[in-house]
Amino acid sequence: MVKQVFCDQAVVGVIEAILLIGLLAIILSTVQLIYVPKLMEDREASHMDDVAKQFAQLKFAVDLQASGLTNTSISTPITLGSREMPYLITARALGSIYVVNDACTVTVNVNSQSYVYRLGDIVYYADNAYYEKQTYVLENGAVILVQQDNDGTETMLAAPTFSSHLTGSNLDLSFLLLNISGYASRTSVESSLDTTYVRTNYYSSSSAEYSDVSSITISTSYPNAWYKFLNTSLDNDAVEVSQLSQSVEITPRDGYTMDLSLDVVKLCAQIGLGWME
Repeated sequence: MVKQVFCDQAVVGVIEAILLIGLLAIILSTVQLIYVPKLMEDREASHMDDVAKQFAQLKFAVDLQASGLTNTSISTPITLGSREMPYLITARALGSIYVVNDACTVTVNVNSQSYVYRLGDIVYYADNAYYEKQTYVLENGAVILVQQDNDGTETMLAAPTFSSHLTGSNLDLSFLLLNISGYASRTSVESSLDTTYVRTNYYSSSSAEYSDVSSITISTSYPNAWYKFLNTSLDNDAVEVSQLSQSVEITPRDGYTMDLSLDVVKLCAQIGLGWME
């Protein structure tokens, strides 16, 4: 009789243990499948906000150098990735940053002659695991955001140095072209979590004046961002802004003329620690 009681208690103990293990498994599964992804998504979104602020600082730095207000090197921190959460099954988000030479081209057509300006970009790519994958680009003084999981939506977060003034039938444009060129071999950091530095330095500048321009073409990997910016910045009665697959074109309408003033500034950039000579 005593043996039977002990046996029953043992069975009850085993059942309780199984139920507790099952309950714990349900709790852990709920946390892992519902709460952890949300926490990680918020964490990666916060990191993207930090990168946006850092690219704003980078733009401010290159604008200072392009305007001639400073001739010194400026280092801007960029946080590439975000770490996984401890004690839980999570994925880390890695980021890469590059200096891309000749990424953008501005072509000015005047009297059947073409004047070509090749410009470099700084491109950051976030390979997020929970939040949408994003790309931040500093191109010709503009900061562009590309959202990879949203049909590649392009948004210009900060505008370049560009102005237009319509007097009668003449449209006068002024444009600062910013050419970023990689320095030595320090032009990229790939698939990293760390905070790196983008160091920029003024190199040279020039200017040009063009009258009776027949067209201006910006060849870029981000035509939609440029199209939206130019289409809202220019007088649509005076010019037509057309978006093509990899370019945006500005042409004067009948009865209007277009003049262009260009300032072309070259900056050197390196990724990572070190000094520029």
